[in-house]
Order: sequence, then structure tokens, then C-alpha cells
Amino acid sequence: MSIKKTRYVLVAGLVMAAVTVTFAAFFQSFETDTAGWFGAVRVPSGTHTVPSESGSFHAEDGGGAFTRWGGYSKTFNPYVTTVDIYLDTQAPYGDGTPLTPYPNDTRFDWTSAVSTPSCGHRRDFVFNAGFYTDVDATGAGPRFVISASTNAGRGSSFPKNPGNDPFTIYTEGWYTFEHRFYAGPGGVLRVDLTIKDAITGTPLHMWTLSDPSDIIGTTVGGNRYGWFATDEFPFLAFDTSALIGFQDYCTVPPSTPGAKVTAGGWISVPAGKATFGLTAKGNASGQLTYHDHVLDRTVKSTQITSVAVTGNCARILGNATVNGTPGFAFEVDVCDNGEPGKGTDTFSILMNDAYSRAGTLDGGNVQIHQ
Repeated sequence: MSIKKTRYVLVAGLVMAAVTVTFAAFFQSFETDTAGWFGAVRVPSGTHTVPSESGSFHAEDGGGAFTRWGGYSKTFNPYVTTVDIYLDTQAPYGDGTPLTPYPNDTRFDWTSAVSTPSCGHRRDFVFNAGFYTDVDATGAGPRFVISASTNAGRGSSFPKNPGNDPFTIYTEGWYTFEHRFYAGPGGVLRVDLTIKDAITGTPLHMWTLSDPSDIIGTTVGGNRYGWFATDEFPFLAFDTSALIGFQDYCTVPPSTPGAKVTAGGWISVPAGKATFGLTAKGNASGQLTYHDHVLDRTVKSTQITSVAVTGNCARILGNATVNGTPGFAFEVDVCDNGEPGKGTDTFSILMNDAYSRAGTLDGGNVQIHQ
């Protein structure tokens, strides 16, 4: 069986991937594991005729695969969730009968949900997708038809629903399914669901969903899960997934016992530099100081709430003052990529007022022990 070809824009793809990794509160490309996902089966490129979107591995839905994006959040901060899904529209099909299309009206639903401020479930925002070979107003021959709603499942949704602005895709390949959560007029939650070409990042179609009862801070909290709520395909391939934005966790991630992180130095920021100093231990203690010399923004920790080490990287969560004003939360990610730290180690900071900076150290060092 031949493996299908795909398009690669190497330079653009690598740059986009680097940006995503840098600023994502959650990121999973399945290159080494499936951490943060449940029901996902990691497979090498070419499995069931599908080339990985990036790298040498991707995932397949083992039945209702889902992620909590690293953890549910109780406080709303604008955020984006993304996953890349392979739309199989041409022979050879990856279903064991390579010359025979999937049955007409084979479906999957991909949802990204939002919580309440008390960390309960509030609402789903769903891409309703189906594979079709029939002829009607949505097109003719093998294709995917996709629409958006707040419902999943055959009894509650229909990809071809004319009232939900169905969109047709004929070209086989990787597509990014993006949810963008933000505040609309009157503090009402709005969610843009966008399909993009995963290789070029070009937006292809967008739906905006909103309900007047979804009031941010009253009925709406932070992120919840991403979930293949319906999947009738034998092997649905998906790859690079991320949550981009600050997370205020309902349950703070556990610290790594015995871990010790020390870091100091500086990174380049637009029009200047930022300096930092960090000490943190696995009993959730330590101190962070950070100064953006361009914006004259000084961050000083008042509490460290989590110090989690994974491999050569660490994530430190806590609360802080900004220029002496309390009420801020931060997430710092550092990686110890070797000696010397200059030019190899990395530092990033993300805060609940949407401030973020990241980069490879222009000076200094990061050391992680556990």
C-alpha cells in the first residue's frame, strides 16, 4: 500500500511550531509520548497511509480521545485551543479497504469546552464533521462537510445543517481546528471556530458562536476539555495540539518532589532586553524576579504554588506583584539544554494580564536537578 504524499513548508512550519511551543500553556506533538491526552494512540508516520503533520509521529483516536489541556481552569482569560486533524478524502483510504471510500455520512465531532467559575461544565463548542460521497447542495463525490454548533452526536447535530453554514473540503491533508475564546460586548463569551490549512496556516472558514447567558465571571470560567465526542472512523489521525493562554488551574499541578531549579540571565524582547532571577524547589517554594527594561515592568513573586519538572524543563507557577501592585499570577517555563546556558537554555513568562515574553538566553544559565 502506498503512503500518501503531503506538502511541507519546512521553514514556515518550523517557525510556527517554535512559536507555539514557546507560548503554549499546553503543547503535545506526540513525538515522544501522549502525555496530557487520554485514549490517544501514538503511531509512526505512514500508519494507515497518513504522514505525520510534523516530525515522525502523530496520534490516532482510540475511541473518544480527549485532553484537559493540562488542567481545567476556574478563571477566564482569553485563550486559544488547536488540534490538527487529517481529513482523508482520496484513495488509498486508511480503513483496510484502500480503494473503497468510507460509508456516506461517516462522522466525527471535535469539541473544546468551557467551565463555570466553580469548575463545572458550562458549554461545548463543536466542529461537526462528516465524510460524504453523495450529491447535493454541499457538493459531489468524496469530501468532508463541516459546520459548527454547541451540540455533538447524531441525535443532536448534522454537519450539513443549512442553518449552521456548512463548509466543504475536497483536498486531502492536515487541517487545524482552532477555537478562540474571548469576551464580546457586555462580557458575553464569544468563540471563533476556524478551520485552517495546517501547513500554511491560511484560514479557510470561520464560525462565531455565542449565547447571551454565557457571562464571563458569572456563568463562564476557564478552559475545560478538548474531546472527540463522536468518531465513526476506524483510524482518525490527529497531531499537534495546544492551548495558548494563561491557565488558572482548578487543581494546581503537583510539584516534583526533590526538584531544584535555579536560573538567571537575560533574553531579548522587542526593542531591548529582559532580565530574570529564579530559584524554586519541589516543595513549592522559591522566588522569581523579572524585569522588562523596555516596558519598565518589574515582576516579583509573592508565592510559588507549583514546581513541576519534566525531563530537562521545568514549569513554575505562582502569584506576584507587578511594579508593586498585587493580584497577578504567572507561569514561567525554563529548559536546561546544556552548558553554557547562553544560546541554548530557554526562558518564558506568561501572566494573567496577557503579558508574555520568551526566548533563548542571550546571557546566563538554567540548571535543573531532581
